[in-house]
Amino acid sequence: MEDMKEVCVLYGGNSSEREVSLKSGKFIHKSLVKNGYKSYLIDYADLTELEKLKDFNLVFIALHGEEGESGILQSKMDKAGIDYTGSGFEACKNSWDKEICKNILRQNNLPTPDFSVYKTFQEIIESKNKIEEQFQEGVFIKPCKEGSSIDIIKVTDFSKSDLEKIKVDLVDRERKFLVERFIEGREFTVGFLNDHILEPLEIITKREFYDYEAKYDDDETQIIKADLDENDLDTLKEIAKSCFNVFGLSRWGRVDILQDQKGNFFVLELNTVPGMTDHSLFPYAASLKGFSFDELVNEITK
Repeated sequence: MEDMKEVCVLYGGNSSEREVSLKSGKFIHKSLVKNGYKSYLIDYADLTELEKLKDFNLVFIALHGEEGESGILQSKMDKAGIDYTGSGFEACKNSWDKEICKNILRQNNLPTPDFSVYKTFQEIIESKNKIEEQFQEGVFIKPCKEGSSIDIIKVTDFSKSDLEKIKVDLVDRERKFLVERFIEGREFTVGFLNDHILEPLEIITKREFYDYEAKYDDDETQIIKADLDENDLDTLKEIAKSCFNVFGLSRWGRVDILQDQKGNFFVLELNTVPGMTDHSLFPYAASLKGFSFDELVNEITK
């Protein structure tokens, strides 16, 4: 820590995940101070010159959404010679864009639900019959570049779904969307911290799926240690480890994985800047491995 006295926590920003990022950043900042660092909070929305970040020994990226996870920021920091936490440009870019991510998963024989990509939500509306025929079990419609379950829609019966009405309520309808086969099953998440694969967690929610409210506001959402037999647990961890290696994630990250009713696993997505709030999955998974929140922050920082 002698070489790393001053740390800037970069948080906030202008994305739809701003509020979550503000919460994460404040928790991280408080922990850094407790750990003996000189910590400074900088809202990315107020940062006019990236060069100002050179004043710090390290930038702790607590930016969720495109600003912190797409790889653009990491690329700029690399060029400016700024040291930062987490994965580099390529890993962030490839895991952030769901279309790129799922193609990489396929190329590496990692199981993921079938999907199609559409340029806008209107194109989905116009292709409704084709989608219904292709994915008879139903679909999840997801923006290709977004996080925190924003603008994600579950459709299991197209005859009862008013896509025109749904379109009106979207944060951004003029962007690429992934239409992904709906799979009934259990949802797990697996994190890694340096050399540690963390304890897999199961997410249980009474909502239709693990949406924004379930993640951050609903106290009835249950996050429990994955209750799987030894073979399934080993398989889940191996798939997670393969994902981290294939994408080249560094220092910390998370992968969300679904298990269908036949016991098969499917990779949903990767996360290079997991949430660090009191409702977040990553700190809880780390705690099951014996890391306090302060120890977790120290591991990511060192």
